[in-house]
Amino acid sequence: MQTDTPLRLGIIGLGNQGQEHLIAANNSDAVQFVVGIDPSTKSLYKAQQLQPTLAIAPETLSLAGYALDGLVIALPHHCYADIWDDVLALGLPILKEKPLARSLAESLQLLSQAQQSGCHVQTAIQRRHHPSYQALQQFISASGELPLEAHAHLHLGFDTSVKNTTWRGNRASAGGGALLDSGYHLIDLLHYLIGPFELVAASLWQDDMPVNEQQIDDQAMLVGRGERCWVMLESCVGKQKSEEVVIKTATNIWSANREGLWRNGLLISSHPRGWERAMCSQLDTFAHNIRHGTWDSDMIWDQIPAMRLIDSAYRLASRY
Repeated sequence: MQTDTPLRLGIIGLGNQGQEHLIAANNSDAVQFVVGIDPSTKSLYKAQQLQPTLAIAPETLSLAGYALDGLVIALPHHCYADIWDDVLALGLPILKEKPLARSLAESLQLLSQAQQSGCHVQTAIQRRHHPSYQALQQFISASGELPLEAHAHLHLGFDTSVKNTTWRGNRASAGGGALLDSGYHLIDLLHYLIGPFELVAASLWQDDMPVNEQQIDDQAMLVGRGERCWVMLESCVGKQKSEEVVIKTATNIWSANREGLWRNGLLISSHPRGWERAMCSQLDTFAHNIRHGTWDSDMIWDQIPAMRLIDSAYRLASRY
C-alpha cells in the first residue's frame, strides 16, 4: 500500500460527530473521506458543505463500489446491531464511535463477529488523543511517580429540566445515561493515564433520586481501586460545563483539562481546547494501523474492562 497518498475512507452517520470527523480529515494528510451515508437530508447538506467532493451512498453495502481502505461509523447507540453484519461484509477496518456497545454482552458480540470476519476495530475516543491529557500521561510517566489518587469529573452543562425525547431518553436504545455516555470518556481516560481499576462503589441518579433499571441516569459517582491508586469519578449531564483530571502522587499533584496541564497549581503547558487536533491524531492513528497492521494496541481491549466496569456499576446501583 502506498504511504504517500491519503487512505480512502467512507463514513456512516453524518450528524454532529460525523461532521467533526470530516473537519478533522481536512487537517490530515493521512486520510480523506470520499463517501458518506445518512438518512437525514439536513445532515447530508451540512456534510457536503464541509466536504464538497463527498459522494453520497444510498445504503451500507453500496459502499463496496468505492474502493475504500477503511470505514468510520458515528451512529446512535442502538443502530449498530442492525447494520453490523452489512458493515462486516465490506471487509474493511472500522473506526467506531464510542461506546463500544450498550452493554458488555453486546460489546463482546460485536467484537467476536468482527474477529470472525477478519475486520479490525478501533474505537473513537477523543480525550486520550487530546494534547493536554497526552502531556499529563507523558509527564507522569517520565517522572516515574506512582499515582496514589485519581479524581476525574466531566459536567456536560445541559439543562436537566428539559426532558430528552430522542433515542438518548430511552434506556433500551441508549443503553444508559451519564455513565455510559460522558462517563465512558472518563473511564477510558483513566485507563490511559493510570491503568485498570476495579469498581468499589457506584451511585447513579436521575433528578436527585436513585435510578431504577428503566431510567436514564443524569449523574454518576464511582469509586474504584487500582493496584496502588484510589479512583474517584463523577459524570453528570447538568451543572456548569467543566472537566478535569487530578492525579496525586507522593510528591506532586498533577491536574489537566482541555486547556492545560498543571503541577502543584503551576501551569506547565497550555493547549487548544478544541477537538480538531485530537480527532486528526485519532484518524492518523487509524491510518497507521491500516497501513502497518498494528492492531495489537491496547486501546480496543481497554474497552472491554471499561464496559465491564460500567455494567457492574449499573447492576450495583440498581440495588439501592
